[in-house]
Amino acid sequence: MKAKGYWALVLHGHLPYVRHPELPEYLEERWFFEAMTECYLPFTDTWLRLREEGLSYRLTFSVSPPLAAMLTDALLQDRYLRYLDKMLLLANKEVERTEGDDNFAPVARLYRDKLERLRSLYRHDWGCQITEAWRSLVQSGHLDLWTSSATHAFLPYASEASWRPQIRTAVDQHKKIFGLAPHGIWLPECAYQPGIERILSQEGLRCFVVDNGAFQRAYPQEANLYQPLHLGDGVSAFARDPETSRQVWDKNSGYPGDYDYREFYRDIGYDLPYDYVAPFLAGPNRSDTGFKYYRITGSGDHKEPYRPDWATHKVATHADNFVFNREAQIDYLQQHNDQPPLVLSPYDAELFGHWWYEGPEFLEALLRRFADGNSTVALMTPRRYLEEHGQGPEGKLHFSTWGEEGFGKVWVNPTNDWIYRHLHQAEKEMVALAEAYPQAKGDMKRALDQAARELMLAQSSDWAFIMYTGTTVEYANRRTIEHLDLFWKLTQSIRQGDIDVITLSKAEWKHPIFPDMDYRNYNKHIFVQADKPRELPLIFTRDEVTAPKGAVWILTWEYPPRVMGGLGRHVADLSEALVAQGVPVRVFTCHVPGCPEKEVINGVIVHRLQVHGRSLQEDFLGWVWQFNFALLDAVLDEVGVEMPAVIHAHDWLVAMAARESQRLLRIPLVTTIHATEHGRQRGIHNDLQRYIHGVEIELVSITDKLIACSQYMTREISSLFGVSPAEIHIIANGVDSHKVLTPQGDASSIASLVDEDDEMIFYIGRLVSEKGVQVLLQALPSILSRRPQARLVIAGKGPMDGELRTWVRQQSLEHRVTFTGFIEDDQRNALLKRANVAVFPSLYEPFGIVALEAMAAGAPVVASDTGGLGEIIRNGENGLKVPPNNAGMLAEAIVQILENRPWAEKMIEQSQKDLQNIYNWSKIALETMAVYSEAIDEADSVRAGLEAKAQRAG
Repeated sequence: MKAKGYWALVLHGHLPYVRHPELPEYLEERWFFEAMTECYLPFTDTWLRLREEGLSYRLTFSVSPPLAAMLTDALLQDRYLRYLDKMLLLANKEVERTEGDDNFAPVARLYRDKLERLRSLYRHDWGCQITEAWRSLVQSGHLDLWTSSATHAFLPYASEASWRPQIRTAVDQHKKIFGLAPHGIWLPECAYQPGIERILSQEGLRCFVVDNGAFQRAYPQEANLYQPLHLGDGVSAFARDPETSRQVWDKNSGYPGDYDYREFYRDIGYDLPYDYVAPFLAGPNRSDTGFKYYRITGSGDHKEPYRPDWATHKVATHADNFVFNREAQIDYLQQHNDQPPLVLSPYDAELFGHWWYEGPEFLEALLRRFADGNSTVALMTPRRYLEEHGQGPEGKLHFSTWGEEGFGKVWVNPTNDWIYRHLHQAEKEMVALAEAYPQAKGDMKRALDQAARELMLAQSSDWAFIMYTGTTVEYANRRTIEHLDLFWKLTQSIRQGDIDVITLSKAEWKHPIFPDMDYRNYNKHIFVQADKPRELPLIFTRDEVTAPKGAVWILTWEYPPRVMGGLGRHVADLSEALVAQGVPVRVFTCHVPGCPEKEVINGVIVHRLQVHGRSLQEDFLGWVWQFNFALLDAVLDEVGVEMPAVIHAHDWLVAMAARESQRLLRIPLVTTIHATEHGRQRGIHNDLQRYIHGVEIELVSITDKLIACSQYMTREISSLFGVSPAEIHIIANGVDSHKVLTPQGDASSIASLVDEDDEMIFYIGRLVSEKGVQVLLQALPSILSRRPQARLVIAGKGPMDGELRTWVRQQSLEHRVTFTGFIEDDQRNALLKRANVAVFPSLYEPFGIVALEAMAAGAPVVASDTGGLGEIIRNGENGLKVPPNNAGMLAEAIVQILENRPWAEKMIEQSQKDLQNIYNWSKIALETMAVYSEAIDEADSVRAGLEAKAQRAG
């Protein structure tokens, strides 16, 4: 069913940093243990199970840095296992105590079974690292991970000097733990202050959530709650939907208050004799154990026994109601929106499982219902919405929060206002020290870093919130005073030049959060404002670009006729386009049987080098090393003929030769990253992949200028390698339409592959899972049921060849599927021109040059909305795009093309314009020349500065 609009679930996972190594047990550490048991482990179990079932769901999960730090802390991991063991002892006692009781025995067994499963998952399946499970869900496209400020500081009430350290520290920790940069941020308490977007942009963060009241007070006019609002600097805000908030949060009408759900406030920690429960409490006083046997029943004190089966039935009823309401809401909204409306529901994660015991089950039911394809509302995330529909209209917001009445009285009022004068004074001191000691080392740096940690921990919004709500006020007061006291002790010793190592070591032992803390984040003179990220490729004219001062030498492991993928064709077309602009080009690549060792092709000097030793198939890494030695030898040999102005490397397989050429010749290195090992494999899973990933990290770190072919690849490179998007030049791939349209040989053999009256669906690419050809095959039965004359032609080779052919036989589809194996360019071009539709269902695609080749041949294109493909295709304008790994929607798009040829012709016409205006090689060559010239000019400037310094020294 075609979606009319979207629902976005955004969960915020946060707990204050509570870690007390000074005692074997600490009551407040139970906040973390209970949240793990009731929320985070059940969430993770559900998400992984739904993925294993093949359900195409997506949601956003904000993981605050304090929570992430506790999840990865070995001390807390060990203590949590001991907590689970203790709770299992209690569970077994409860099963024994309630035996024979028809009301309570089933519930006791339910708790025991749940604890046993969660302990097994946590200890054995995930190795106590649920952050790794979340990372895998990001890699599979089911989860978007956000961060928050470093210690969940209430940013509007902190000085601007604290904004950057809080946000940068959070982003750095997120990269370290999850291996990628966050795209969005949950501003603590959804508290927005004008100007924060500038800092977010500089740290690569593109979106956040505010309360609906903020949009209603937007200026110059009220903003639409159901689309993002672009605040400038590439940052957009999304508004909380009030209707879905009421359905879940409202204490009177919200779902969690239903009488069949479990009662939160009746716990055996208070109901049973003290001597029985005492061994399972964290302190001398009675407290919750998590064992609760009653349902809400009604508004009075009388409570009836809890019936899990009744609660499960009510979950299904409420999930159906929620979906029905969203569909009705979207039906109404789409009539008043020029883009598909987005209903965004942000919730504190602990609502589900802790306060509302059945909450995780309710969320699972919603994900299943929205992802099954039967709803007019589709699941969406803010990141994907921005990618598909843009940043939204321009506007501005005032200060706001999602707290009481939409402003900040929860976090500054007579119960907690005393803390702010102390926090602001400490902030000023931290800034002054960071500027006074810009390059501290040894114990001085340790003390400054720890002072920054103590200040950040004191800034946590949790302490002010607790003081206001009146729960554990003594603990919140004590923590605030403790951190500030340590801060001033450390800073006093820094000022005196005599570091109090005992105080410092104790503070580091007790509060080791953010091991990579850098106090210099508080020094505004060191961390200047970054350039605004480049969102679109720059477009130059020939008059605006100066050719580089000398030759360009290109290193690549493939070059026609050796073509393993799109890289070889890219390098060949770019090289010839550079020569056409007057740039001398030499290409160094590996030997191809039947080709000369050196030849000139369309003005490009090509060196094909013999690689000695074992073959690529016998010893992959050994072959790569020998190839790099051959490259380096050839480069050094040719230096006697001419000196290059710049080296241009393509991907990791030439990294060693590129590095040594840069070092020995003392010339700039430009690198194009076409794909990453992490992206190809959807994660790093073995030693070979880790090695390749390490080579990529080194190559990126030494490169003077980086080029990526798409915004998608820019984000991937930035996330994986910690490079600012502003440092990456986006230069699209191109296509030579003349080469595609002009036959280069006998193409008559395609007559044996497809009949004249067949409606031909054409796929060309490697037969690997990341290209998604298996999804296309899964879509075929549905296509044939409506278009029986359809024929799928699959061109290419790869490790999945046998598996795919077997599947076709098992489905009795041999008469409608043709496998061609590897084909030459002329046969590929003939098939593209014959195709009624060209389909590229990739799961991972850094760019997707095959889509451009199909456009050049005049074939309408259907592609996955992933990576570079999602940027090339503008849905309904120059092609159709569908969510990756969704066979149903893929089949629907293909049938639409086959059924409506006039519409397909209009999209073909637009695609031809795109090829001329965006993807032509002359334009791409000019953009690349500009990067070369920039790299050379910067190198010349550095060299001139060093020479001047040497002369002054002489």
